[in-house]
Amino acid sequence: MSEAEVYSLTASAEQFSEHPLGRAVVKCFKAENNSLQNVDNFSMTAGRGVYAEVDGKDVFSGNIRYLNENGIDIPDAVKADTEQYISKGCTVIYTAVNSRLAGFIVLADTLREQSKAMISELRSLGVEPVLLTGDHRNAAESIAKHLSISEVRSNQLPEDKMDFIDISQKNSCPVAMIGDGINDAPALKKADIGIAMSGVGSDIAVDAADIALVDDEVKELPHLLALAKKMMNTIKVNLTFSMALNFVAIALAITGILNPVIGALVHNAGSVAVIINSALLLKWRRKKLSSES
Repeated sequence: MSEAEVYSLTASAEQFSEHPLGRAVVKCFKAENNSLQNVDNFSMTAGRGVYAEVDGKDVFSGNIRYLNENGIDIPDAVKADTEQYISKGCTVIYTAVNSRLAGFIVLADTLREQSKAMISELRSLGVEPVLLTGDHRNAAESIAKHLSISEVRSNQLPEDKMDFIDISQKNSCPVAMIGDGINDAPALKKADIGIAMSGVGSDIAVDAADIALVDDEVKELPHLLALAKKMMNTIKVNLTFSMALNFVAIALAITGILNPVIGALVHNAGSVAVIINSALLLKWRRKKLSSES
């Protein structure tokens, strides 16, 4: 098969995929003014790949594990050929047509400019980042190295991510999971807080998450976590102030110093003070790290 045929069959098979890699292939294919072919009997296996009938051909697209599970072998020559890309941190999608390997597509992750600064800010807030990914170890370690993330877990299936979160929670370590693909949906649901990238993410991931980043701006994550901590402090201050005010008012009322009219005014004044203190969160912004200025 020609490169164009493999590209067309892969993109067509991936057109209903919820995985970011599949979406990337389809997006690039359409950007070159190509037309997708109609597919039948589409199915997806989370963390592995997709199957579809394209123009009467059985097309399997995914990782080596997925193709092997469907009785398709990857020749040693092809493995050696793709190793040069994998060693550079790329991800490879293999495509088989009618139970025979037809070709492969190489994808490389690109880091957002603000990602490294965002990781540094998270650390300044006492948050330890962990990279959980279904990508190959080399790809994961390449990204982690650029972001200075020490703990990396690659080749993770959806159940592996859930197991990691479960162990962390049993060790009394709260987890905030950030994801975008359908493979992340179970982990987003399992985590104490699930944060989904709604722009590039799948609908299932967004539904499973507690928070959705509408504009996919990861640089807002430190502000989000800092705001959550600020909000909890505000709640504690409001509760302490309200209880103290009520106890003082009760004591003054018992001694006859506070009459019912003044007591009602004090009660309402306390409520107003609590509301105003809470409203200050609307304009609150955390201070940026000095290294960013």
